[in-house]
Amino acid sequence: MPKIMIVDDDPNIALLLELTLKKDSGFEVVKFINGQDALDNIEKEKPDLILLDVMMPGLDGYEVCRRIKSSEKTRYVSVIILSAKRELEDKIKGMSIGADDYIVKPFNPEELLVRVYVQLRMRKLEVELVDKKKLETVLAMSVTMQHEINNPLAGIQGNADLLRDWRDMEESEVDDLVNIIREQTKRINVIMKEMSSATKVAETSYLGSTKMINLKKLKDD
Repeated sequence: MPKIMIVDDDPNIALLLELTLKKDSGFEVVKFINGQDALDNIEKEKPDLILLDVMMPGLDGYEVCRRIKSSEKTRYVSVIILSAKRELEDKIKGMSIGADDYIVKPFNPEELLVRVYVQLRMRKLEVELVDKKKLETVLAMSVTMQHEINNPLAGIQGNADLLRDWRDMEESEVDDLVNIIREQTKRINVIMKEMSSATKVAETSYLGSTKMINLKKLKDD
């Protein structure tokens, strides 16, 4: 069930919003009467969307929205600003600080519901795209590990097998095989360090539609 946070110091408006949201949709609703309380509780409540009044005592809605959108923990929460300010510059200000929509008071309850549904749908699609990208990255990482590490592992295994007969070998031959094994082991260590310290992920084609990680582009330029 989507959770909507209402932030408005007018109890009548807050009640109207709550009744509108609960009438047909069954949203879970939490309410706060000022911006600071909303910010203090946003991580605890984890709302999917916030209906945010602009003119409130203390922090106004613009500042609350700016702080929400500037935090890594809350930036993806959808914010719809509700305001009696209907001038174009007011709307531009709201959208420029990250608001996802701007509704002028007095609002039409049916229109508000539609806009809420639109923002929630957009958020759901964004999450699905992020999850899909994460899965694709994990799969590409798996292919990379198999491709990049299997070769040195095969070298280690092959040379280790040869060393089973080390008693019949010249000392120089044994040294050569051991050195090859050491080099292959170093290669695996280098690959693991590169992947663990990656600051970005760039994919490249492997076979057909299969992707793998481009180890040469794991760091920001």
